[in-house]
Amino acid sequence: MKKTTLSALVMLCAVAFAPLSANAQISHGGAPSFNHSTDKAAAPTVVLPTIDNQALLQEDIDMAKQASPLRISKAHHVSLNNTDNGKTTMLADGSTVWRLNVTSPGALHIALYFNRFELPEGAEMYIYDESGDFVLGRFLAEDTLEGGIFYTQEIPGSVCRIEYHEPAAVAGQGRLEISEVYHGYKDFFHTDMLGLSKDPHGSSDGNCHINVICSEGDDWRDQIRSVVCISMTSGNYGYLCSGALINNTNKDKTPYVLSASHCQEDMTISRWVFYFNYQTSTCTGNTGTSNQSLTGATIKANYAATYGSDFLLLQLSRNVPNSYKAYYAGWDRTNSSSISSGCGIHHPGGAYKKISIPRSIAQGTSGGYTRFWTTYWYSGSANKGVTEGGSSGSPLFNSNGLIVGQLYAGSSSCNYNNTNQPGGSDMYGRMFNSWTGGGSSTTRLRDWLDPAGTNVASLQGINYDYDPSGIDAATSGDPDITVYPNPSRGILNLNINEVGRAYYHVYDAMGRCVLEGQTLLTTTAQQVNISSLPAGAYRLQVDVNGRTFGTTVVKQ
Repeated sequence: MKKTTLSALVMLCAVAFAPLSANAQISHGGAPSFNHSTDKAAAPTVVLPTIDNQALLQEDIDMAKQASPLRISKAHHVSLNNTDNGKTTMLADGSTVWRLNVTSPGALHIALYFNRFELPEGAEMYIYDESGDFVLGRFLAEDTLEGGIFYTQEIPGSVCRIEYHEPAAVAGQGRLEISEVYHGYKDFFHTDMLGLSKDPHGSSDGNCHINVICSEGDDWRDQIRSVVCISMTSGNYGYLCSGALINNTNKDKTPYVLSASHCQEDMTISRWVFYFNYQTSTCTGNTGTSNQSLTGATIKANYAATYGSDFLLLQLSRNVPNSYKAYYAGWDRTNSSSISSGCGIHHPGGAYKKISIPRSIAQGTSGGYTRFWTTYWYSGSANKGVTEGGSSGSPLFNSNGLIVGQLYAGSSSCNYNNTNQPGGSDMYGRMFNSWTGGGSSTTRLRDWLDPAGTNVASLQGINYDYDPSGIDAATSGDPDITVYPNPSRGILNLNINEVGRAYYHVYDAMGRCVLEGQTLLTTTAQQVNISSLPAGAYRLQVDVNGRTFGTTVVKQ
């Protein structure tokens, strides 16, 4: 949550994504049986009580005046299961399919919480919107979360369809129970309450924000891929915030996410959903790639702004798939008093991912303010972006692309002081203060981001395809692969006892993938071209027929 003043909370980030045909929540591929026209609508429909969206929106306005957080959805408490509700049909092969439609009138999006999720081996579940154009799944038994539960990301519209398949060998063994259906009354899908299209800046309040695909983001392409939106539920309501994947000294891609403590400090969070890669495809456009998400997380450490730097460190319940092409951002905990330049990357007010370039960054000068960076933003026609409600927990990067803090509070706005011009300032909790925090593993970052005990002051980020073995572990090479000439001016001749389609990656001394491609290995031709790389030592990794070969190569 970003705060408009140091004492008043404004709201967290709202997730926006286009209702495209895509498997957004992490799943195992496949498609339900309806084929967009069959009998998806023939399943029994449970119509939930009407929720007054306008009344909730008005309550939000009143609560904002009282420094309360902005809600995004309200829960229906239900008791729906695959025994007493819906319709089960036996197919010709003896397998069964259970279907149920759930409607929450007037909802802009729906999310489901399964308090019981028991899928036998071979069973699978799909969840999709009314049209069948937005599909989640296939979900399997292995997707069950700790405690035998399961929950979904937001699904566009007011109708949600569930389809559950069981093979004949396990027919009747699955148990599904839904105890909560979240009715979304804040728009994630770029249509307002009247169904009108939003402006190119998504659902943000301001119109001065800069899409990350614009040229302002060219120096920050890796860092952009680290930023996520976080959906949370607490009690009867849903909330959202921002954060960033962050690296640790083991460089093992442990899925840590750094955010802000105030996003959860007053709430008992029961469920988390993390959204990746939501940004526009063009600089001025209002459409982009469909969301990718992960569910489940645990809190590793946090330290509230009352005594500390308002940080929150989460660990996702599973690793981030390589298909998300995520970046694990580096960090800098140096105790400096100012930063020459940097940027903030965030999702203001439910819009696509934005970038903001501050005109200056300096440490607070007195009292508790010294635990925070203060960023001052450009104003008027010099605008380079600001933040707003929804940007909270988002990272502040220094000129080296390293996280130095996360957003806590501020006054910035596209309509600063009602001038219809951008301006204002924001505060970010300092990484330096978060490092030692409150002196225990649950109140500091040190134990989690430096598990190797290196005591380094800064750490570079790593890419999703980072090879943790690196150059140091490959000095002697793999006896099953030989390369000549080595050193080479460009063409590497390989000798591998395998033939077929091969995929190769070349990593630099920092473990970053600097070259990748594919080649056909035959008994007479096995080559990789590294002529585009600057001189230096690299780690070459070749994958073919399920085997991996690696060795050190030197480019002259």
